[in-house]
Amino acid sequence: MKSALATLGIALQFFVASVHGLLGPQIQLSGGDTIIGSYELDNNLESYLGIPFAAPPIGDLRFKPPQPYTGSLNGFNALTYGPSCPRMNPVAEFVHTIPSEIASLVMQSPLFNEVYPQSEDCLTLDVYRKRGLSSTAKLPVMFWIFGGGFEQGGSRDYHPQHLMAQGARQGQDFIYVSVNYRLAAFGFLGGKEVKAEGSGNAGLLDQRIALQWVADNIAAFGGDPDKVTIFGESAGSISVGHHMVANNGDNTYKGKPLFRAAIMQSGSVLPSDDIDSAYPQQIFDAVANAGGCGTASDKLACLRGLSYTDMQAASNSVPAMFSYLSLKLSYIPRLDGGFIPYQPMQMVADGKYARIPYIIGDQNDEGTVFSLSSLNVTTDADATAYFKNMLSGIPSSLMDQFLTLYPQNVTQGSPYGTGKNDTLSPQNKRIASLLGDIVFQAPRRFMLNHTPDVTRYTFNSQQLRGLPFIGTFHSNDIIWQYHITGSGSLIYRNAFISFASTLSPNKGGFHTLTHWPQYQNTNALTNNMMYIGRVFLSTGKDNYRKEQMSFLNDNYQDMLT
Repeated sequence: MKSALATLGIALQFFVASVHGLLGPQIQLSGGDTIIGSYELDNNLESYLGIPFAAPPIGDLRFKPPQPYTGSLNGFNALTYGPSCPRMNPVAEFVHTIPSEIASLVMQSPLFNEVYPQSEDCLTLDVYRKRGLSSTAKLPVMFWIFGGGFEQGGSRDYHPQHLMAQGARQGQDFIYVSVNYRLAAFGFLGGKEVKAEGSGNAGLLDQRIALQWVADNIAAFGGDPDKVTIFGESAGSISVGHHMVANNGDNTYKGKPLFRAAIMQSGSVLPSDDIDSAYPQQIFDAVANAGGCGTASDKLACLRGLSYTDMQAASNSVPAMFSYLSLKLSYIPRLDGGFIPYQPMQMVADGKYARIPYIIGDQNDEGTVFSLSSLNVTTDADATAYFKNMLSGIPSSLMDQFLTLYPQNVTQGSPYGTGKNDTLSPQNKRIASLLGDIVFQAPRRFMLNHTPDVTRYTFNSQQLRGLPFIGTFHSNDIIWQYHITGSGSLIYRNAFISFASTLSPNKGGFHTLTHWPQYQNTNALTNNMMYIGRVFLSTGKDNYRKEQMSFLNDNYQDMLT
């Protein structure tokens, strides 16, 4: 009998081991818990998806800084993506203001076109690695922060198979990590009530605690916690810029840097106002009123008491990314006196940033898709009123200069280089140019010219030059990075991977054709920018619209949003 039971026990152990093997690879985390991943069927990768990295931000933890995850992950099946954090609907007004064929084209970008399950319990991350990788491999780590205007997006929107295949082709394998973080009111609610509680920028803090999880656990996957590159696009890129200045530039955890390099695609630090200034307070009050909490003695406690459905409705009650004022976003990172101590652009000027090498770049026509919701702005008076609403603190004298530098001359507007063509309304190309420079191009150049003590590279993409009405539009880089191959892929894949691996973008297989120069001040005589064309790469100067962007950067304190 004992012999039969022993045989049965051995058989059961063998069965359990076999099932685990069928389920996928196993990783023992730093705390001793073992998680189970998946073998990718059509490539040489393993994935570990939906791993919780913080306590569920629900109930009393709604809006608050993330707390450590204290549950057991032993036996956790990391087989499917976690739900996205609650998103806003960015296109409700947008699709009714422009021709359907243009909306269709823009919506093909992965930034806009995918909707997945959402939940307030959403703080998870995903890890991809080469199949069968040893835990002693010490590969570089690329930590992706998605974009979406701090209103939408999720880690599951971005699949890294093409990126990782390119890494293998150029002999630079890496670990890929992507993170979910709280969005909209759940992650970026402003107001004096939020500031007083110390709950500002919860979405940024979600990203930060995820980076700490990587520091603690990525070695088990074969990654090197000392070789982490943070990279992102749009809101993800803005997040990267804010992590560089957070805590006055201190990016350490347990005495070591959380990241050693950064890549910013369409975004850096913002000319944003205090978290309890007039506009974020207006947004807070509107959300509180929409949730029935406007007269509550403790409005935050009242909002925490709302059901998920009611809180989501309240979050969605304020203007979204494609509303009339567009990039005057309701929810963005703002200086909170803590994690973001003071004005981020001033922090850069004061030298309060992490001394790390970085890449930063823009699309040529960043503002076009955001100008499509203001086609009813047709006269100079309309345009003046529009920008006074958007930049409510700008004095009249500066507004006059502002509008003079960006005249109502469609040949100077965006999409650039199109003359009188691609004009949807008399003011449309003017607004597109202004929006693109205020939010993306000018802060990029400001950052480059105020960080002279670090190695840095910059790029501008004109890959879709000639595309009607929207040109090389914001977020099209995601297409070439994650989906199909084009000239931009040489930057968004080859060069980025090379940079994460070696801290130089010039060792990724394309440098024999075009060497990417380090950035120098815009007054230098040498080339300092990589230009992405339709087919080829080239280098040139970062001196376009110099007078306009110098004006914006010299007066950024009056351009606060």
